[in-house]
Amino acid sequence: MSEIDWLEMLGYFATLLTAVSLSMSSLVRLRWFNMFGSFCFGTYGLLLGALPVVLLNYYLVAMNMFYLWKMYNEKSHFRVLPASVSDQYLNEFINLHKSEIKEFFPPFSLRDDREYTALMIHRDLSLAGVFICHRNEDNTMEVDLDFVLPPYRDLKPGQFVFCENSKFFTEQGVSKIVSAEGSEDHATYLAKIGFSRTNGRLEMALQG
Repeated sequence: MSEIDWLEMLGYFATLLTAVSLSMSSLVRLRWFNMFGSFCFGTYGLLLGALPVVLLNYYLVAMNMFYLWKMYNEKSHFRVLPASVSDQYLNEFINLHKSEIKEFFPPFSLRDDREYTALMIHRDLSLAGVFICHRNEDNTMEVDLDFVLPPYRDLKPGQFVFCENSKFFTEQGVSKIVSAEGSEDHATYLAKIGFSRTNGRLEMALQG
């Protein structure tokens, strides 16, 4: 295969990465894909001797690196507000995002025979997601729904709810959180937070 063919392949690959990045709902993933796409485009321009292409895309690489650093290192302000599963605003939120919620939690449904704890998760004063769980007979809290809006889908909301805010659960005598695995992406997210797989479900012991 000739050198020109390799350059064309690199150009097509860079185009694909950039196009995929613009379809990402998660800002973190968008930045990562766009950074790699810009790097490939910059290298493509360098090999072709197209200086404007090099300068623009390597500048975009630097900008993506800067914003990714901010996303991973800046301290976000979180607050959880208790709610009721009968709350109209909470139900409007669930109905609005019903199709996406089913992707992450296929079996999700609210039952009349359970007493639920619901939390509205706010990040930097903006509603980021909802968390609904119920207490089992023992000292276990079972997750029914843990849904975060696309722009906030990094590990920070989960780390806040399950780790930094664990006192909310331990003060109720809860020592363990369990969750159905849901989608593969959600199971991966829970594993990164600290859940481990036991008997077909994901569990995490709480620190008092």
